Amino acid sequence: MHNTIERYSERHRDEAMADLRAELMEFSHDGLVQLREDLARSAVVRGSWAGCVISYKRGAPGSTRRDRLGRARNAFTVLWDNGWITDEEVMAVVDEELARRRSLEREKERAGTQEAEQTEPVERSGLAA
Repeated sequence: MHNTIERYSERHRDEAMADLRAELMEFSHDGLVQLREDLARSAVVRGSWAGCVISYKRGAPGSTRRDRLGRARNAFTVLWDNGWITDEEVMAVVDEELARRRSLEREKERAGTQEAEQTEPVERSGLAA
């Protein structure tokens, strides 16, 4: 079944961007970085899984042919393929995902540092406990 939209509404756009955000959460780090680089060069394909946005999921264009739910088309791909979502809009969402991951890494590092500080023995008088 081929899903086409003659016109789209803000509801369609919101649904498409929600689909994109959910997809990007499952991307490999390398896939996000490569996608961002290719978006900046306007080299991401429209209308084919051979190099469209979601196909970067495993690290390279064309490395995936279905979305996270096994669909060949979703709200995002319909608007992307029709040119109703720009490279710059997708790049902004990719940047958000990369920032979210950096924040999570910093939180993990802080938690690991705090845990290590709590488990280290304290030696104050020179005598081991």
